[in-house]
Amino acid sequence: MLATPAAVHALRVPTPFAVGDVNCYLIDGHPLTLIDTGTKTEESAAILRAGLDGLGYRLGDIEQLILTHGHIDHIGLAAEIARSREAFGKPRPNVLVHAEDMVRVAQYETFTKQRMKSYADIMHSSGVSPKDAPGVTERMMTHYFLSMGESVSDVRPLVEGDVLESGIGQLRVLWVPGHSQGSICLVNEENRLIFSGDHILGDISSNPSLDFDVTTEIPMLTYLRSLDKLLPFDGSTILPGHRKPIFNLKHRVDELKEEYARKLSLAEDTLGPKPKTVYEISRVIYGNYDMDSMILALAECTDLLRILEQKGHARLETVEGVVYAYSVDD
Repeated sequence: MLATPAAVHALRVPTPFAVGDVNCYLIDGHPLTLIDTGTKTEESAAILRAGLDGLGYRLGDIEQLILTHGHIDHIGLAAEIARSREAFGKPRPNVLVHAEDMVRVAQYETFTKQRMKSYADIMHSSGVSPKDAPGVTERMMTHYFLSMGESVSDVRPLVEGDVLESGIGQLRVLWVPGHSQGSICLVNEENRLIFSGDHILGDISSNPSLDFDVTTEIPMLTYLRSLDKLLPFDGSTILPGHRKPIFNLKHRVDELKEEYARKLSLAEDTLGPKPKTVYEISRVIYGNYDMDSMILALAECTDLLRILEQKGHARLETVEGVVYAYSVDD
């Protein structure tokens, strides 16, 4: 087990989501660096401030803010951090995110409205009726997510291979699309350390299908290819965006591949000659999930069915805007 450098501090910031706390990482030294932020809620901001205060810092001391991807639990407080530095008469911090996720940060409000429309659309196309999701509307989702973040217009883009300086040495950008199109890992080879964001998590799924509306590829397949990009770094300590560190990278990658292979097999076993909606199939695969997990389940189930269709093991047809799937006769 490798030791994490003393200059790296994990700050656990609460989120309103089922995943629980997000891990934000402060790296001492110059530039004082924070990786990810938590959501824009009073509780999250207070906990982040308290964590920094315990280390002798304020929000306004952050010089470099690196966002591992553009999801709200990782970017929500970015604008407040930028303003806090200005309030002390200092230059705004460098706020950095991969180019593929820039719109999520630079135009948060516009992107969120578009994303919530996509959520409403996938609920409809999956066959979710109003009684299946009482009170869950595009308007409600938009209002909820808009409250948890805001735009940072001067965010700067990162690309594969960029190198950032930090108090523990260089952080090299490894682009790992899947969980989001702009997901990155930050590789610190000097200490055999990887900040993985949500690309790989120790005991829960990374939800590889959420970007169903921003790519024509099947996000799950993109994600699985990106997992392989980590394998050369086996033996490194992985500091993920949620939960505990990972010390056996290859084992965890193998576990994830087995998990998605099992879900694919279950999806195929669920199909028969009678057409079923994506929603009906998702309930077989994921069980009695709650409303907070509905979009995740529908998106991932859609990916599984598209993969089966690509393999010639399923047929998908759209009738009046609703997608139905059934088995293909041998």
